Amino acid sequence: MYSSGHISGYDGVNLFYRSWMPEESRGLLILIHGAGEHSGRYTHIGEICMKHQLGVLAPDLRGFGQSGGPRGHVNKFTDYLNDLNQLIESFQVQYPSAPLFIFGHSLGGLIAIRYAQIYPHKAKGFILSAPALKIRFPLPLFLRKTVEFCSWLTPKLSIQPFKWLGIIKKVRFLGQLFPEPDADLIEDPLFTFEYTPRWLSELTRTGMHASLDTAKFRFPLLCLYDQQDPIVHPDPILRFLDSLSIQDKNYVLYEDGLHRHWDKNHCEHALENVMTWLTPRL
Repeated sequence: MYSSGHISGYDGVNLFYRSWMPEESRGLLILIHGAGEHSGRYTHIGEICMKHQLGVLAPDLRGFGQSGGPRGHVNKFTDYLNDLNQLIESFQVQYPSAPLFIFGHSLGGLIAIRYAQIYPHKAKGFILSAPALKIRFPLPLFLRKTVEFCSWLTPKLSIQPFKWLGIIKKVRFLGQLFPEPDADLIEDPLFTFEYTPRWLSELTRTGMHASLDTAKFRFPLLCLYDQQDPIVHPDPILRFLDSLSIQDKNYVLYEDGLHRHWDKNHCEHALENVMTWLTPRL
């Protein structure tokens, strides 16, 4: 059964969520979307999982979709982790015996990694999709310093690069940093195209922390990423996987040049890999 609702974040921010729950659930999958996205973009995955007797709970992160908070902003990256923990604790009361797995794409993948490193007692396994450990084309030094300064001086300043796409495309390195979004994203009224200096600063800092704290990640893991991903750099992902001391780690490498393998038209193969990995662990 599909349902949606709201829950309070750890500090009272109003968080929207969607859920797809079968009558009898073999497990519960927490699905964390990527930057700019929202839970509605994963409806088809929720419906497919429900047919496999797998419940799916997908929140809109604060600042995205139908959740509260300034658009594309977070004061501290740990706000995401605390919100996630609040959500999990609330729903585990309703489904106490269902094994819990956490699935995160891009920004959601980075959140999942840090959650595993800080809250090591909650989940039975993690599925990471193109975790945002490092963006493909890092900001030049002067831009990094500018972002850091603005993060301190005006942390909630709205940055909307796609409004200036015509100018950006004329500057080579900026055109690489901000590729033109797909038409379906532009037409999505819930997709967020703005971010703040604090969000950018926290994303970069957290990616480095996640890469250094691999010893704290001790869970069964499936990671899916693309060698030609235009947004997330694949090399830090491979280094992260190689650094993990756990035995139960698996990865699937694509070379399709896609970042969003979970779009309805592209997800069949990726979802098959997820189900193959999940089934014996439920």
